Amino acid sequence: MVTMKISVKKYKKSDLQDWNQFITDSNNGTIFHYRDFLNYHIDRTFHDHSLIFSSKGRIIAVFPAAEVIDGGNRILYSHPGASFGGFVFQKLSYKNADDIINILVEYCQQNDFNETFFVPTPRIYYRDYCETFDYALHWNNFNTEEYYISSTIKTSGSLEDTLKQVQKRKQRYIKNTLSNSDFSFEWNKNYDEYYPILLENKSRHGVKPTHTLEELKKLDSLFPDKFHLLMMYYKNKPVGGTLNFVANPKTAVIFYNMIDYKYESFQPAALQIYETICWANKSGFDYLDFGVSQNPKAENPVSPSPSLIRFKEQFGAKGMIRKAMRKTF
Repeated sequence: MVTMKISVKKYKKSDLQDWNQFITDSNNGTIFHYRDFLNYHIDRTFHDHSLIFSSKGRIIAVFPAAEVIDGGNRILYSHPGASFGGFVFQKLSYKNADDIINILVEYCQQNDFNETFFVPTPRIYYRDYCETFDYALHWNNFNTEEYYISSTIKTSGSLEDTLKQVQKRKQRYIKNTLSNSDFSFEWNKNYDEYYPILLENKSRHGVKPTHTLEELKKLDSLFPDKFHLLMMYYKNKPVGGTLNFVANPKTAVIFYNMIDYKYESFQPAALQIYETICWANKSGFDYLDFGVSQNPKAENPVSPSPSLIRFKEQFGAKGMIRKAMRKTF
């Protein structure tokens, strides 16, 4: 199908190299958009229906997605295996963005999709700030259906300036605890030590981790320079850990910050965040994404967790909207 010199096609395996290179060169691509990440799942399978938009033989946008059936509706769904989906693009004019969106609508209608649902990449992941696509989506009646509150801290500049964002009382406590020689930190790949702590943390809230132990190991093998596990030890016993993803050269993500609650009085979660902030700054990231602050026990899945938000604010984190968009046809 070709409209106004822009064509769209369904992704196929032979497109893998071109797709991945486009993500690397794009304005808003992240680790969650690479094909290896989309395909890593061991115990889950998805009916992939990702799209590639091209002009004059060159990719200008991609749309990672899968087919999902819900209540009889066939949905072109933001890929269930990734935190972010939506349109990934380089530099686009408003007209091109508008054309791509209209081509997506036409494609969905012609291929019997009842709706599309996706989670766009948040703005802090953009190499070059741009909201042209957001406006074009709004103008074309794509509705923001869900809002989640995430928290981020700016980590560029000097380490001293970055750490000034942490509350002074919190800084004093952390520094006093870190002076205790019984505590130590290690950046390693010891997922076997880490995963039992992750499981226990999640079970306290009646949920399971997003990833199995085997999936974490597989992801680390696929992206060894993108996964960074910080383990915390008390007298050489693991008491907590923080798993960080390098989303792209601009932003890192705290994906799991977990502790052994028998050592809760030492505030290992805070100590691990502090060490991670130092790592993000020294690694040259502009932002560290603390992730969404949802209340897992609330009936409404987008309900905020005020205590978790407050914890993140003590490190200077500010609120950022993570949204999900939908359009019916």
